[in-house]
Order: sequence, then structure tokens, then C-alpha cells
Amino acid sequence: MFALLIALLVAYFDYNLAVQEQMKIEHERSQERIFLSGLEVDEQTNYISYVNVTNRGTIEVKIRAVYVANDTATALVCDPSIYISPAKSLPIGLPSGIVFHPNATIIAATERGVKTMEYEGQLRFGSVLPPSKYDPTRLYIGPLMLQFDAFWYRKTDQDGNLDPNDHWHPGWSIPVHTKDCAWNITVMNIDDRNITISRFSSFTTVPNESPPGDERTWYLEPTNQTDYTQFLPVNQTCNILYIWEKPKGGTDKARQIYDRGCTCMVFLTFFGVFHEHDGSTTPYAQTIPFEAAITVT
Repeated sequence: MFALLIALLVAYFDYNLAVQEQMKIEHERSQERIFLSGLEVDEQTNYISYVNVTNRGTIEVKIRAVYVANDTATALVCDPSIYISPAKSLPIGLPSGIVFHPNATIIAATERGVKTMEYEGQLRFGSVLPPSKYDPTRLYIGPLMLQFDAFWYRKTDQDGNLDPNDHWHPGWSIPVHTKDCAWNITVMNIDDRNITISRFSSFTTVPNESPPGDERTWYLEPTNQTDYTQFLPVNQTCNILYIWEKPKGGTDKARQIYDRGCTCMVFLTFFGVFHEHDGSTTPYAQTIPFEAAITVT
């Protein structure tokens, strides 16, 4: 009996210590607050050199994992095992070969399991988000959900080729000297049917003041160059490019942005078909208005 009592007391004290240790960890975790504050890219290789992590919490943190996530997978990049003191920021070097992509996501995690994440494009070019009282990262009307924090522009030549000396910039503010340009939006098909959109799908800017007084439309750059369409699978995030002054086909010319400052509302128009579950197709058309304006400066 005495041995049994001793065993029960030991078990009780072990349990009590385990509970106290877990409570201590939870208390420390509640004091952690980290965020990604920038990244550096090697211009020659387009590889990410390092990411900055800032500790805004009240205790020291240990960064144990850095991940990169895209539309299809999340991969562990490294375990830096770096300590960051409160109110400090440190660069974390990444292994060679991590290619920069604006729409990919960087994720950092501490030893206690606190995580932070951000788009690579936001970290490199800065956060330029639309002024809205609503959540600016999501909008859907119908089967396509638009992601506002993955919206970009880039210079092209007059034939619609992306400028190799330029990169994707946040799309909410564009300089007047940009001239020929392409737009890159990110959507997810949240319907239960696949969708194919046609070359008539467009991105239209409508100035709020005059001059300038004309609306301008950029048409789809199709991923399928045979029938000039783009396939949008169910539950997948896709990038859509708009480049052309007229629907693709024949003599193609890039569209230019305004040469004077203005503020524009934006409308996305999609035309195509739903792929029904029985193998048939039905017509699809949708317009998505942006909840904020683009500024041409």
C-alpha cells in the first residue's frame, strides 16, 4: 500500500509539472509576435537571397522553419535556428535556388509554433493595398474569387512582350510614363465546375475625371494559343494576364496606360463556358467591379 501511495504521489507531481510546463509554453507563445518585413533578390539569378523577420513581441523567439508555398505545394526551405530579441529584426539567408515569384508565399515559424506569412511580391515591392473598409484580399461575385493583394502591372513593348528589365509592381498605382503595359490578376474558381474563358475576357479602366475621358480595355493573353482560351480548374488559384488592345488574333498590339494623371475604376469582364458534370458546356459571363480605384500618377 505504501509503495502504491508513493507511485500515485510521483505520478501526481509528474502530471502537475507537465501541466505547469505546458501552461508556461502557452503563456510564452501568447507573447510572441513576429512578421516578415522584407526580402532581397539576386537580380542576376532571380533567386531569393534572404528574408527579414522582425520580432514585435515581448520575449525572445527562435525561428525554426522557413517555408515557401505556391498554388500546388508548401515546401520546407530551411531551419535557421536563429534567435531574435524583442524589437529586433534579422535577415535569414535562404539556400540557393529559391526562385522569386510575386504570387508565392513565404512562411516563417518559431520554435513555439507561432507563424507569419506574406506574399513575396509584397515583401519585395512594398504593400500597396486598395483603400477599402472591407477585407481587401477577397471578393467574389459568382464563381470567381478575386484576390486584391495579388494584383500587378508590368511594362511591355508595343508587340506585347513583357519587358525583361522590368518586374511586376503592385497594381494600385501606375506611373504615366509606363505606356505599354500588362496587368496580372489572381483569381480562384470557387464553383464546382471547371471554367474556360475566351479571348474576349477583358480588364477595363474608367477614369473618374476628365482629362482623360476615355475608358481603356486590355484583353486576355490566352494560355492556350490554339483556340485563344484559358482554363480555370475548380479550387485552383490562377493568374490571368491582360495585354492586348483588341481580342487576341491577327495583328496584336499592346494597350497603353493614360499619359496624364487620373483615378480609374476597374471592371473585369469574363466570357466563356462552364464544363458541366455530364460533359456538356453552358455559356458563362461575369463582371467583377473592383472596390477601389487605380491611380495613374
